[in-house]
Amino acid sequence: MYIDLYYDTICPWCCIGKKRLEKALLSRAHISLKIRWKPFLLNPTMGPGGMDRQLYLSQKFGGPDRAKRVYDAIAQTGQENGIDFHFDLIRYTPNSIASHRLVFFATRFDLQIQMVDRLFQAFFIEGKNIGDIDVLTTLATEIGLDKAATKAFLQSDELHQDVIESDRQARELGVHGVPAFVARDRYIISGAQESKILGKFIDTAWNG
Repeated sequence: MYIDLYYDTICPWCCIGKKRLEKALLSRAHISLKIRWKPFLLNPTMGPGGMDRQLYLSQKFGGPDRAKRVYDAIAQTGQENGIDFHFDLIRYTPNSIASHRLVFFATRFDLQIQMVDRLFQAFFIEGKNIGDIDVLTTLATEIGLDKAATKAFLQSDELHQDVIESDRQARELGVHGVPAFVARDRYIISGAQESKILGKFIDTAWNG
């Protein structure tokens, strides 16, 4: 069985949702399941160069105080799930298309999960700009991808349209926020649900 996991590489709830999904799967070794990582763009109109983090937060939340409250709550949830977010290190909110393309590229070598993990760590814990080609190339080589091939890929526009199409398909399915989990093209659950709820979702889809 496949689960299509719609996500954005700059969404902390997707990082949390991945952890909770992994926990749900620990007690379901009998279920043969493969995750297909599907791009969703939280900021589809973001310019290719991204945006200064403080300006982004000001526009999104109306000011630093509300942004701090929101991210403090996310950080607390992260701690409860074994994730040590360092939002204070983030200086730039990138356009996430290139990072999604890189995950697609890594999929060719069966390294998509490792790539997603490394991107989450780089952005949320290390504060790296994952919209920068040189940064992305370095991250890719750290998980075993070829440096020259990766850089050549990122400098092209290959799979750019695939990212846009995935985002379009998600919205057509009624997905307006991520993470969103889709099984058998008809079972859908959105949000970083608790592991127990995700487990029930998997069981329902498996038996459906």
